[in-house]
Amino acid sequence: MSTTTRTWSGQRTPLPHELAVEVVERKGVGHPDTLADGIAELASIRYSRHCLDVAGAVLHHNLDKVAVLGGRAAFAEADGAYDRPLRIVFGGRISTSFAGRPLAVREILEQAAVDHLRAALPGFDRVRLEIRHETTSSSKFSHWFTPRSLEDLPERPRAFSNDTAYLVGSAPRTAAETVALLAEAWFRRYAWAGSDIKALVVRNDDTFTITVCVPALAGHLTTSTEFDDVVTAAARELSAVLEHRLASRVQVVCNTRGSRIGPLSGQYFTLSGSAVDYGEDGLVGRGNPRTGVINGAHLAGNEAAFGKNPAYHVGKVGGWLADTAAAAVAAEFGPCRIGLLWRNGAPYSQPDSVEITTGKDRPNGDAEELVRVTLGRTDWLPDLISGRYLPRVESVEHLLACLDEAIA
Repeated sequence: MSTTTRTWSGQRTPLPHELAVEVVERKGVGHPDTLADGIAELASIRYSRHCLDVAGAVLHHNLDKVAVLGGRAAFAEADGAYDRPLRIVFGGRISTSFAGRPLAVREILEQAAVDHLRAALPGFDRVRLEIRHETTSSSKFSHWFTPRSLEDLPERPRAFSNDTAYLVGSAPRTAAETVALLAEAWFRRYAWAGSDIKALVVRNDDTFTITVCVPALAGHLTTSTEFDDVVTAAARELSAVLEHRLASRVQVVCNTRGSRIGPLSGQYFTLSGSAVDYGEDGLVGRGNPRTGVINGAHLAGNEAAFGKNPAYHVGKVGGWLADTAAAAVAAEFGPCRIGLLWRNGAPYSQPDSVEITTGKDRPNGDAEELVRVTLGRTDWLPDLISGRYLPRVESVEHLLACLDEAIA
């Protein structure tokens, strides 16, 4: 199949940092949707590693249908207790045996859920948890999820796209994207803060408005007044740091529905660190994409990478190729967007179309060659099962350094 390549450096859709107004959202690691993403991704990683150990290849699975169903806490004035459990439901399809030998699927998935929740929720020990298994091995192909040998994995000789999909990679992060990540990381340093932090950054030319919703964590504060004081002080410090770094007008607004009146439990108060305490649910793919931030200006597709098979699934492999190509182009030509479209069944080296958008006027062939070299790579699996796309909080120091690079 011939490939159409369009390389833009003149008249084209602007890159996010070129827009007069840029809006970026970050759902923190404790947000219910991000919890679902993280559980699905860690479960896939653990399962893939197990398959490599026992079968020598990653067996067919798609664990991108995880649901986090909120629990319920009964709150006193500054504490509480769970009276309905948080429920994790594993959906999707997965191979439960290889060559007639059963695999420890339930144990792998359950341990991944517990380990990720423990890492993402500072109050995990306060949570009552139930895990339900609704995965299946249904397929129109008899041995797709019950392989008799490696011969039942047709993607092994040469990986190919399992669907028609459009994937977008972009690099580097914009200043607004880095600020959104920094807002979460800034508040997570405090023992009194939960992890279900949501940040919305609006850059209007060189003015930044950052709205942050940050929860209190049980056991560290006693009154609404105390909560408001510590949140306000942390926001003031963040604003000062950003104004100095950005040389711009910065406004940080926190907990817009908060109050200094009433019991602490009447505020954004949590036992676990997350709104799952209130019955809030989460689903894979409803939160941050691979980049960790939601930025509509990237014109990205709607493929969620989390929990998808890292050996061949286009939502995972195609995303890795798009991200890797974007990093290569950005290193040479500055900010860029790479759009890749694969048809179902196409080898990854042969996308149906390649779109390259750069911010500088450069010869088309140079950027295209970097993308072509990336598309010829087949070494994505080690990077993907090392946790590249696992949701995490980067350090404040690292993000400040990234911000300095973004505005240089």
